[in-house]
Amino acid sequence: MAFLSKFKKCYSSFLLYSFHVMFCLLIGSCGGDSSSSNSGTAINDDAVTFNSPWPTDFSKIFKASFSDGEGDQIALPVEMDAPPYADPVSFPSVDVTNISLGIEQDFLYMRVDYAGEIPLEEVKIPEKGEVESQIVKNQGMNISLNVDDDENTGSSGEGVQGVEIFFAVSFSFGIKNAIYANYDFPNGDIHLHQQQILGELGEGGPGYKYAIVRFDISKLGDFLPRGKTVELGSWSEAESFNEDGTLKYHHFAFDGFTAVKWDIPE
Repeated sequence: MAFLSKFKKCYSSFLLYSFHVMFCLLIGSCGGDSSSSNSGTAINDDAVTFNSPWPTDFSKIFKASFSDGEGDQIALPVEMDAPPYADPVSFPSVDVTNISLGIEQDFLYMRVDYAGEIPLEEVKIPEKGEVESQIVKNQGMNISLNVDDDENTGSSGEGVQGVEIFFAVSFSFGIKNAIYANYDFPNGDIHLHQQQILGELGEGGPGYKYAIVRFDISKLGDFLPRGKTVELGSWSEAESFNEDGTLKYHHFAFDGFTAVKWDIPE
């Protein structure tokens, strides 16, 4: 599978750390401002609340839409900290079906649609056949951008080399949401991002099958070049844990997204 081979190629340099960052944000160990979102479902978010009002008609904003098939979750190799099951795990809230993007004034808006509702609390997975008893506590997804057409700069993401910035949406069920972007990797190491911004959850989230978030991009400059066509990659995943709280599978469930081109609005 071309998709899986690209993912495996990029995995060691990007995936493990990027989602470590997501989940340390979720448990609050990475710092950052905390505030409530507009969804009414989040507590102690790692996010911000902007003063600007939210748009009333998103159809005028979301000019780019990228569909992904439903029920297309894949099983990663066990060496990628995935279950050794014969078939991919079905976890509908990880199954991304569409990503919509748009820019209005100083904000990047992103809508992510999922095949199932994002859980409001931890999900107990009962033992059945080869599937062991475990608890799914969180999930996260991101879009990663190569904005300078150079695979030798930045870091690496799923199916995309040369990532300069990624935007992340994560949910720790019943605890908090994390909306943020990490960027500026001068040494080619995703561990050493130099800059970060927090975003805002406006609609959806836990209890819904979608999430709409936004980021203030007014100071991103060349990290999000307006009017340029860039390469975009993405994936979504969930972690599972043992009863004692220790990590069981970093990639309990996984949904990949084939890289596409995105024309960033002027």
